[in-house]
Amino acid sequence: MNGHAYRSDKKTLICLINLFVLIFFYNSVSADTMIIDDMKNSNSSAEKREYCEETTTKWCFVTDKVMGGVSEGTFEKRESGDVPHYNMQGDVSTENNGGFIQFRTQIENHPKDKIYKGIRIKVRGNNEEYALHLRTKYLFLPWQYYQANFTATDKWSVVEIPFNSFKKSNFYQPTSVTSIDIKTIGVVAIGRDFRANIDLAFMELY
Repeated sequence: MNGHAYRSDKKTLICLINLFVLIFFYNSVSADTMIIDDMKNSNSSAEKREYCEETTTKWCFVTDKVMGGVSEGTFEKRESGDVPHYNMQGDVSTENNGGFIQFRTQIENHPKDKIYKGIRIKVRGNNEEYALHLRTKYLFLPWQYYQANFTATDKWSVVEIPFNSFKKSNFYQPTSVTSIDIKTIGVVAIGRDFRANIDLAFMELY
C-alpha cells in the first residue's frame, strides 16, 4: 500500500469513527427525554370520554361540572404568533364543593426500558399557581391523583418538576410515582376562587 492510499484509508476510518460517535451521542441524548406534546410530535391522545367538554387530538378539557361544580372555562389550540401553544382560561369556583378546570392527556408509547425522573413544561400564564396532576395504572377512583404545584409567570418559562415532588391525594395509594406507570397528565387550575389563564407550548418527560 503506498503512502497516499494509506492516508486516504486513515481519513475514511477517522470519518467513520466520528460518524459513529455522533450517532451514539444523538441516540443517548434523544433517549433522555420523551416528548408528550411539542405542538408537532406527541406520545399522547385525548381521552374519549363523555365528560370531556372540549377536545383536541391530544387533550381533553374537563371542569368540576362533572361533580356538580360551577367552574367555567375554555380550552383551545393557538397556532398563530411566535410560539404555538394550547390555552386554558376560565373562572375557578369552589361553590358546590367544586374548584377546578383542567386539560389532560393520555400517555402512550413509554419505552419499556427507560425510567424518567420528572416532567418538563414550557408555560406562560397570569402569575398564578397551577398544578400538574398524574394518574397511574394503580389508581381507580376519580379523586385519586398525584399533585405538584408550579407558578406560571407572564413570560414564557421552562419548569422542571421531578416526580419525587408529587404528593398523593389519598391515603390508599402508593406514595411514589414511576414514569412507566403514568396513564394521564393534567394541567390544572384548582383549589381556590380565581381567574385562570395558562398557556402550554410543550411537555416532555426527562
